Amino acid sequence: MQRLSLVLLIALLSGLVSADEGASPATPAEPDSSFAIIPVFDDNGPPPGHTLQDNPFNALVSMNSWTLPILDHSGKPHDHGHLIQVIMDGGNGVQDSPNPDGTPGGDDSLADGNFNMTRLMGLEEPFDPDGKTGMFFSRKYFVPFSRLPRAYYLRLWEGDNIATAPYYQDTVEYHAGSDRGGSMIVIHDETLPTDTDWKFGPSQPRPKPEKESAKDK
Repeated sequence: MQRLSLVLLIALLSGLVSADEGASPATPAEPDSSFAIIPVFDDNGPPPGHTLQDNPFNALVSMNSWTLPILDHSGKPHDHGHLIQVIMDGGNGVQDSPNPDGTPGGDDSLADGNFNMTRLMGLEEPFDPDGKTGMFFSRKYFVPFSRLPRAYYLRLWEGDNIATAPYYQDTVEYHAGSDRGGSMIVIHDETLPTDTDWKFGPSQPRPKPEKESAKDK
């Protein structure tokens, strides 16, 4: 894992050197809000036309869980391939429940950044779809694009499709070096790269559509 972190740091520093050789960084522009609903995985590039695709002057955070395995609703480590969303709150510091289709609910949205989705795949590569470590790491650092004060958190789905996964779990705590925080992290611009280690709360059943909820009453 140390080797992986070193490789990521070297790649990041190389990007900073290249950017420094060019013009001075401009003030980040707000991205088109429509990008906040587009899933962007950490093993893919941002959608074409997305602003600040690799802006090295914003905060850089790697989203990980490598201390304790995350357990599913049955008390076993999550299968590899289960999906994790990086979610941005609406400014009120509240983790809203997901919509019935698995998208962020309330005033929350998928995070604006160079990725907002990742897959649970263990700490070692190559990816093993049959693995059950209950741990993950993000393949690249998350670069938040919003200049507004936003808090970020993770949501892990018990399945490889957020529209059908029966359970989900939200983060309850993070470690970021000497910083030990709660369920959400506020990222400040122009910080050094930070590895965050997240813990998740208990499994919750996915919300039912309103018609199904009415039938149960």
